[in-house]
Amino acid sequence: MARIFALLLILLPGLAQAVERALIVGNDNYDTLPTLLKAEEDAQGYTELLTRNGFVVTTIYNAPMAEMRRQLAEFYETIEPGDTVAFIYSGHGWSDGSLNYLVPTDAQITASAAVAVEMSIPLKNGVNGILDNIAARESRLTIAIVDACRNNPFGGNLSRAVGVTRGLAPVEPAQGTFLIYSAGAGQAALDRLGEADTQQYSVFTRFFLRNLDATGDLRQATIQTRIQVQQAANIIGADQRPAYYDELSGTSCLFGDCDSRSDDGQIKGVIEEWAFVQGSKSRVVLNAFISKWGEQPLYVALAQEILGSLPALQPAAEAQTAFVVPERTVAPVPDTSAMQTRAMNFVRLNIRYWSQNRPNVAAGMRAFYADEILFYGKDWTQAQVLADKAGFIERWPVRAYDIDEDKTTITCTDGFCDIDAEVVFFAHSPARGDTSRGLALFSYSIDMNGELAIIYETSEVLERY
Repeated sequence: MARIFALLLILLPGLAQAVERALIVGNDNYDTLPTLLKAEEDAQGYTELLTRNGFVVTTIYNAPMAEMRRQLAEFYETIEPGDTVAFIYSGHGWSDGSLNYLVPTDAQITASAAVAVEMSIPLKNGVNGILDNIAARESRLTIAIVDACRNNPFGGNLSRAVGVTRGLAPVEPAQGTFLIYSAGAGQAALDRLGEADTQQYSVFTRFFLRNLDATGDLRQATIQTRIQVQQAANIIGADQRPAYYDELSGTSCLFGDCDSRSDDGQIKGVIEEWAFVQGSKSRVVLNAFISKWGEQPLYVALAQEILGSLPALQPAAEAQTAFVVPERTVAPVPDTSAMQTRAMNFVRLNIRYWSQNRPNVAAGMRAFYADEILFYGKDWTQAQVLADKAGFIERWPVRAYDIDEDKTTITCTDGFCDIDAEVVFFAHSPARGDTSRGLALFSYSIDMNGELAIIYETSEVLERY
């Protein structure tokens, strides 16, 4: 069975004397839809963990529509402003591409989208979905765990009728939200690792429950689980890598003392950066991460593991990793065999230098710019460009940029080269707790006569992550 797991946290203002409440549903045995294997056991695991840590828990198994609606209504009535609320569901689910639905056990096979909606319960629709009803009660912290089959449970006819695809639709995370999927887009969340796998819980749940129990910290448990699930799936040649989005502005300690020695803002910072770095193939980005987070051995070890898996550098591609401010009178990479090669090396070094997170980077950027530059549509002097760079560094002191050289085009004529390069970017402000990351198109014009110098620069964001 293919399954998806979504963990959504919505942080709202809290009041005194709050209660921690949970409603847990595990649906394995369906009347006509395919039977599942681990939903009841996963529900039992969450029930035991939350009960042991002070939650008032109600658990139901194999619930038809009437029972699910009644239990939900009674659960909503118990919620008081400021409560911590957990709704946990394991069973069948489906999506019409924008809204996600949970399926009670008495739902029938159908090819009609309208009928499927009537036999299902919306997770969040902005009106009367489960998360909408909980939010209306002004809970302080809402945890919604949805572990649902990733394939359409009603059969192929419904897929053709309404475009049902593999997986549930993402829930847009707002500020104060933590969202985790047990598998990335287009991936199947594994129930087990083959016939010989007799462990009690599904693959994601077995790791997540253990990590959360050990740490009490949602962020720490999540990042540890991502690596473990990916490694476990690789054992049987599968691809499962949980994805998460962290918009919490405060602590992620759900119960216990967590790690009282760690600053929560620092922990959040390293996890935010790791979300970007773990997919990078850039030695510069990985080494910068290791240098910055030397006091976080878990993440340093993971980054070093990725570094060790990268192919060995060819001699021609070797470049120093301990940067110094380059001199204007020296070409960054004196490869004069072709103008395009020199231009590419120049831009590559520019982006690598800009990714440094240390003092005086802005001043060192003068080595890359002409005395006068058309900078984002403005005729600026070099001093104005450097001042703009310094302001950006002040706003975003942590930066990592990675150029996709396979998607870079270079045109050189009459001593000038025009370059368009796609760049994956990451910028973070620990002081503000803000992060900006995505894909951008950077465009440069370089004067290749004598000292190489950028005379034109602009960029546009293509996608934000």
